[in-house]
Amino acid sequence: MDTGSEEGEPGGTTDATPLTDEERAILERLQRSGHREVAAQPPEESPVAGEAAEDDAPLPDYAPPERDRVDPLDPIFREPDP
Repeated sequence: MDTGSEEGEPGGTTDATPLTDEERAILERLQRSGHREVAAQPPEESPVAGEAAEDDAPLPDYAPPERDRVDPLDPIFREPDP
């Protein structure tokens, strides 16, 4: 994959900017883990997700994102007019 870099291997980086605090924390956590799985299993890869996909149903334990305002694209469900 070519990234347009003039130096080094394609996809390589020559950027020497220091890591941010968040990036440094992630790097330290990965180094301490000894290459074990650091992140938890995402809900999309759980057995429950497989069952939900087979039934074309939502994930039961997957909480919707919390919002501080109403999303105008959210559907509104109501009884039909008689």
